[in-house]
Amino acid sequence: PMWRWTEAMQNDFAARADWGVKSYDEANHPPEVEVSHALDLKVRPGQVVKLDARGTTDPDGDRLRSRWWQYPEAGTYEGAISIEQADKPQTSFTVPDDAGAGQTIHVIIEVTDDGAPPLTRYRRVVAAVAPVQ
Repeated sequence: PMWRWTEAMQNDFAARADWGVKSYDEANHPPEVEVSHALDLKVRPGQVVKLDARGTTDPDGDRLRSRWWQYPEAGTYEGAISIEQADKPQTSFTVPDDAGAGQTIHVIIEVTDDGAPPLTRYRRVVAAVAPVQ
């Protein structure tokens, strides 16, 4: 759904316009999202998956707000997952017991700075469920 990305796209467009008329120091720049592990994970049902984006920075030194969320439209697992402390750079979720081999769970880290306009960047982690042995 496009509505999910609309505000971030509009702010990105506004910032790019600023880059053409303002100095580097006067304009806002997007956060640099850094995930400290692979973006493609092999997981098993019942496994606790740790996610870590504590290395994320902002070139302007702006404060950052993080939010992890499941991207169900992209994944093939039809259920919902519960992400612990989804508003922190470091978090975890447990792979549901009913997740089947070959299914995927997509999780997004969304990071927004407090600059003007506020800019958002994303990274996606894909957890692929491996067969139970």
